[in-house]
Amino acid sequence: MSEIETVSPSPTSDGPDKIGLPGSLFSRSTRKSKDGPVVAISTKVKNGSNNRWWLGAPGVAAVTLLLQGSMVGWAWRHNLIYGFGDSLSHMTIARRIWDSPNPGLSQLGTNWLPLPHLILAVSSLWMWGWRTGLGGSLITTGCACVTSVSLYRIGQRTGLGNAGGWVAAMIVATNPSWSYVSAVPLTEPFTVATTCLATVGLIGWGTSQKAYSTGLVALFCGLPIAAGILTRYEAWGFAALAGIAFLWVSWKRFGWGPLMRRQVLAFAALPGLAVSWWLIFNWSVFGDPLAFERGPYSSKALVAPLGSLGLIYGKGDLPASFALYGKTVLDIAGSATVVAAFIGLGVAVIRWRGIRQELWLCLAGTGLFVIASIWQGQVFIRLPQMIPPGVFNTRFGVESLPFLAVAAAQTLRLTELKIPAFHPRNLRRILALLMVGIFSVGWAIGVLNGTIPGSALTVLEAKSDARAGMDQRLVGQWLHNNATSGYILLDDTVIPVLPLIGFDFHRVIFSSSGSMWRRLLSHPRLATWVAVEVGNPSDVVWTTLEKEGVLGTVFLPVAGFGTYRIFERESAPQQLPPDHLIPNSLAGTPQ
Repeated sequence: MSEIETVSPSPTSDGPDKIGLPGSLFSRSTRKSKDGPVVAISTKVKNGSNNRWWLGAPGVAAVTLLLQGSMVGWAWRHNLIYGFGDSLSHMTIARRIWDSPNPGLSQLGTNWLPLPHLILAVSSLWMWGWRTGLGGSLITTGCACVTSVSLYRIGQRTGLGNAGGWVAAMIVATNPSWSYVSAVPLTEPFTVATTCLATVGLIGWGTSQKAYSTGLVALFCGLPIAAGILTRYEAWGFAALAGIAFLWVSWKRFGWGPLMRRQVLAFAALPGLAVSWWLIFNWSVFGDPLAFERGPYSSKALVAPLGSLGLIYGKGDLPASFALYGKTVLDIAGSATVVAAFIGLGVAVIRWRGIRQELWLCLAGTGLFVIASIWQGQVFIRLPQMIPPGVFNTRFGVESLPFLAVAAAQTLRLTELKIPAFHPRNLRRILALLMVGIFSVGWAIGVLNGTIPGSALTVLEAKSDARAGMDQRLVGQWLHNNATSGYILLDDTVIPVLPLIGFDFHRVIFSSSGSMWRRLLSHPRLATWVAVEVGNPSDVVWTTLEKEGVLGTVFLPVAGFGTYRIFERESAPQQLPPDHLIPNSLAGTPQ
């Protein structure tokens, strides 16, 4: 059994002092266990109220919302809400779940994990918000707020009080690369939010004076980890690291026995269910439970052509993989954040409190997963300073920001050292204000001189992506402005701009339209508008209509952008044929 000893806060103690909330009194208890002392903090608020709400989680959320709102406005003014091609794909999948001739979960495909699209599907109900991408921006902005509040709680629960919480939250919230990623419809904000939320639960479980019930373990630890598992595969690295840490702490705290088994089962039940569901989904829809890993739309398959050209830097070379990812994180986080993080890590090692206080280290799991993926040749990253130069997949770097932020916040533990004439509480406040000021002032100066957010690494990647797909985007905009009636036929794997077209998916017929796709391919004269990439053998619409000889005869060109052409049918289309007249050989597969 553990021995519980109540101690009073002191300038040299490892625990938090009375900082932050006026009218609040922090009490601390130190539990002696096999893996060292564990500090548990309870807060009693006098008069039942906290007048300075801005010092807590609501203030963190408000500041983050303000920063994110300004970034969404900037992206809107610069036409970069859909800067990334992936943003268009995410919002396409989100809408086709319910707006499609064959709606349902099969429309999720296997290219990406399902949870972000299921949530974004709600925003895609708003047609204008879906077409502009602002509907998705509202949800990812919410993810950014969840992330900031979670980081604030992590800072508190690692014994750093409000000061540490603000430092951890603001390091991430003021990072322009992260802020842009969280202002547009991408999946990384979901992963970061869920892993940070899970870390809050893990630390709360590890430092609690009483063992959590199995229900609380499942709710605060298992549920957010399961959600993360269904967002991006990097969260699987976090889940693995968190699982190892949970097993170790459970064993050290409870020993082998029924209580430990119940705790571990409660922790693993929902994440295990999430992985099982994804395997069963892939098996039932695509005939292979590992279709996401070895199918034609897997990351491995998509980067294989680059590997044959020798362009996947780091493949098979672990040190090179680590260096590449480290450089990506450095460029995104900035030197100040990385230096502060290394100092904080050093302080955490020197003043080690036991793994139960340091469960935030599990946040490193996402970065470790990316490094392993680069090493295995499944992730391709390109930086501007590389040869040949480019900007690609730099977004992987933002997922390590929470780990760096919490590590940097550990620098505040230097205030636990004895310094004459200074109380630890005042030192912590001063150091926290200094750190937040450095990052906030740097952000403000960058905004004023125009380098932020325009020169942020993820913004540069979005601009590059938008330029590369400009002709496709012009096709989508032209169709939105002119193709106001009739069926539109295109291969969305070649022209992936369905949100920019912005019409009901019962009018826009593409590879995931099921029987409607087969009908129009077998009877193309039923379409009013056709968009193709001329000469591209991967474009099913181009190859089918070129073979039938209807382009330039039945369908006349009305617009062209680079290699892309838009055709309009000469006369009104006929009625669609019955299903039994449609060849079964023409089919499309969700991606």
